[in-house]
Amino acid sequence: MDRLRGLECFRKIAERGSFAAAARDLNMSPGAITKQINALEDMLGVQLISRTTRRLSLTEAGETYLGRVSLILDDMDDANETVRDLGQGPRGCVRIAAPTSFGVLKLAPVIGKLLNAHPDLSIDLVLDDKFTDIIDEGFDIALRVSETLADSSLMSRRICSYSRVLVASPDYLASHPPITCPHDLLDHDCILFSSAQRTGLWHFTSPDDGAEMAIEVSGRYRVNSSLAMRDVLTAGSGITLTPWLVVEDLVARGELVCLLTEYLPRSLNLYALSAPHRHKLRKIRTVTDFLAKELRLENRDHAPTE
Repeated sequence: MDRLRGLECFRKIAERGSFAAAARDLNMSPGAITKQINALEDMLGVQLISRTTRRLSLTEAGETYLGRVSLILDDMDDANETVRDLGQGPRGCVRIAAPTSFGVLKLAPVIGKLLNAHPDLSIDLVLDDKFTDIIDEGFDIALRVSETLADSSLMSRRICSYSRVLVASPDYLASHPPITCPHDLLDHDCILFSSAQRTGLWHFTSPDDGAEMAIEVSGRYRVNSSLAMRDVLTAGSGITLTPWLVVEDLVARGELVCLLTEYLPRSLNLYALSAPHRHKLRKIRTVTDFLAKELRLENRDHAPTE
């Protein structure tokens, strides 16, 4: 058997959860990949993968072996790229998943600079506000904007933070009860971002003692894109808590008004996620480093305060 090919097949099966999916990714036939795993198990004298008609799982030996094998394959990939790229810049395609609003407003201009700086790199950018399974969907990097990250096996890097503001249109404010503190929001029609970790739970910091308060708001409009809030807001149909970068131009034109600016909302963090066995690859490191530098430099979205 080709021992290296056998290791690659084993890890890909562990990632994808099936022989058929791994075979497609590696451009092999299911029979060929099965032959590689059988030969690997025969060589080791242990069963690595438990197969039934319904499911596939790693044995205890398989779990242990996967951890060691992944380190070896990662080191080999990194060594191959380092040698191949000596005297040259990083090359190849990097697939990036990012939220739609952030991708349109902040990421797209930076991608242009990235391509100009690294002519041998290509970028496949997919904008979608749904949760992206990096490994299953074949992405190198996923950019996520959230208050915190859930625990996972993925490698994560915090890039920067974006402040949020509470906004409504002058027409909405003229026809609804006044808002003097966060608890007043309970009597208002709030526009909710449905992809938030907890939809409708807004956090503010008191200007008096610095204590944080959590307000559970409600409303008739839920949407998974910040950009899709803009027209509803300017139409006077509700009030929302949103990243400053989404509404900065509308506030500047007087179409929206910032509220309770003395009560600071929680900021959102931008994270770059990648699979543990790929985050060291030179092209992925290069893209992540470049995005971190550029997005931090251009992050001028400080919300207005009183």
